[in-house]
Amino acid sequence: MPSFSAPPESTRSDKEAWRERFRDYRRSLGDSSSYATRGTLIGHHALGHPAVARASTVHVYWPLLAQGEVDTRLLVRALRGLDKTVVLPVVTSYDPETPTMEHRRYEGPSSLTPNRWDIPEPTDTPRVSPEALDVVLLPALGVDRQGNRIGQGAGYYDAFLDTVNAPRLALSYEACVVDTLPSAPHDVPVTTVVTERGWTKASAPARP
Repeated sequence: MPSFSAPPESTRSDKEAWRERFRDYRRSLGDSSSYATRGTLIGHHALGHPAVARASTVHVYWPLLAQGEVDTRLLVRALRGLDKTVVLPVVTSYDPETPTMEHRRYEGPSSLTPNRWDIPEPTDTPRVSPEALDVVLLPALGVDRQGNRIGQGAGYYDAFLDTVNAPRLALSYEACVVDTLPSAPHDVPVTTVVTERGWTKASAPARP
């Protein structure tokens, strides 16, 4: 398994340098059995987290498999099997200046419609307010041990997480957990990192 070191000094604060490293790792997984196994393990550990176990309403993402995101489909099925309400994000603004999402109940694969980025979304199911969420499971290209997360860079999750008081669990590959990542004042750290090895509480989250 690769071990990431910090980019050169000239690009140390450049999140894009880290994004490319993490994307390279995802590409190395391809559609192998290792990719599927890692997703299954990460989902298993997420289900075992106390915040998820006691939650009634769980916000999670539908994976972009072509981009190597941690596969959450079995996790979603398991959550519904436990009679939990599953909520997925829906993009409401594609303007890079105002990246916003709303959140709707997932009611099975037939409730999903691909958006312009080919992300399946539940567009005709009941909306759920951020205040009603008991826990948020979110994607991460990479994350550090303090809970600083690097995503795709569009800003949707930063805007969303700024409205959330529930525990925030980043689902990531163990190889993409590093000691320190660059962060900005508007970045909202996660409270827990979940990988194929288990879950770990972030060492210095700014919020509960």
